[in-house]
Amino acid sequence: MHVNLSIKLGIILIICTGMCLVPMGKVLSQEAIEPTTGHAFYGKMTISYNNSDIEGKDFDTSIFGADAQGPFGGGLLKYGIETGAIFSVDSDVQHFRASSGSNGGTAAVAVEVDSFIMDYFFGGYFGLEPSKWLRLYVGAGPLLIWGIQSTEPKDSDSDELSSNSEIKFGVGLYARAGIDIFLSEQFGLNIGTRINETTLSFEDTTGNVDIEGLQYYFGVAFRF
Repeated sequence: MHVNLSIKLGIILIICTGMCLVPMGKVLSQEAIEPTTGHAFYGKMTISYNNSDIEGKDFDTSIFGADAQGPFGGGLLKYGIETGAIFSVDSDVQHFRASSGSNGGTAAVAVEVDSFIMDYFFGGYFGLEPSKWLRLYVGAGPLLIWGIQSTEPKDSDSDELSSNSEIKFGVGLYARAGIDIFLSEQFGLNIGTRINETTLSFEDTTGNVDIEGLQYYFGVAFRF
């Protein structure tokens, strides 16, 4: 059920993000010397918990997003600015060791973790276009990030656990690289990877978790 809900929310977020970026894309197109390139994509982000008691400290969460890149100059090697937004919707059950009560022992505890994260980025990029159907790019810049996380213990008698909810805001930096393979003048495929460093951190019953790390994605590319 959570998987289906995440997919539905992700599709809605991609559509909403694309609609929000259309006006920005038009502005970039007016300023750019050539057509603006946009992407809509789905991917994964790897997050690590800073808690030695977590079973399997790294986990992957789904991401959805869209962006626009407007070139301001260059020939074979173009340069310009880019902007976009990435969303993450995830519901997962994490297992870790916690106190089992007054007897001082430990027990394996399951906690359901629900999260929603949005990051908006704006930076510069370089693009290499050896042909009309092939395009490579790298980009980097600052980002703003906002997130909600809630935790709910599942079938636990531990005195140390309780339900918790947090809302956090942070800033950070990103760097990314990608490849566009165009199947026509306007539409094609996109694959890419991105790494980010942020100040967003949740402190819950499962320990600290910093929202930063590797992202990889695939989707569609289009020119407008």
